[in-house]
Amino acid sequence: MKIFNQVREFFWPLLEKEEIKPRSRLEKNDINVDNRHLEETLKYAIENYKSEEERRKNIESKSSLFISIISVVTAIILGVTTVLIKVNDFNFILLILIFILFLLSVYMSRTIWFALKTLERKAYFSISINDFLISEKEDDYFKRLIVEISNKINQNSIVINEKVDNMTMAQEYFKRAIIVVSIYSLIILIYFASKTRLSYALHIENILKLFNAVSLSSWNIFLMYLFIMISLILSIRALRKK
Repeated sequence: MKIFNQVREFFWPLLEKEEIKPRSRLEKNDINVDNRHLEETLKYAIENYKSEEERRKNIESKSSLFISIISVVTAIILGVTTVLIKVNDFNFILLILIFILFLLSVYMSRTIWFALKTLERKAYFSISINDFLISEKEDDYFKRLIVEISNKINQNSIVINEKVDNMTMAQEYFKRAIIVVSIYSLIILIYFASKTRLSYALHIENILKLFNAVSLSSWNIFLMYLFIMISLILSIRALRKK
């Protein structure tokens, strides 16, 4: 049974949802921070809220990127397959290509499905100016703000974690779609290579002779090291920018 689940997971991953237990709401009496640190605690709560908001935006932007990439890939694959069907008689190779295209369509549809679920509008609690316009004593004011912001973070975390789950599933199906595209491209390459009827052994032999005839001069070595140094410098600069 375990082997079956592993095979199924390889071809058709499923989202294993856990029961979401709602967190209990905080009250002012739950804030046991020393009064001297209340303002600092409030700043930390606001930073935590901003961090969760940034996480949500990153997830949704990745989802939009998936949808745009898949749209382009689908258009290219459909165009290639249409040309193949028009210029060739129907045969076993075309049947395999169409089956792979069907499999690719399924994986891409699942990817788009989960990507769209990531972009679904859900109940999301945001901080507004009204949250700060309250009449309380100084210490109670900070405590109430901390409580309100913390409760919103806890409520939003359920929505964000659900988006993360859907994004994870979109990535899993996208990985499988990439593998299928690679297989599809390889079969097309082999198919058209078989149609050319060229003497591949002769061409490979000529290429090997060409490589053996090449001699590396000092200038060749110098240029090679120069390109390596330039690539290393550019890589280091890119890492520093990150």
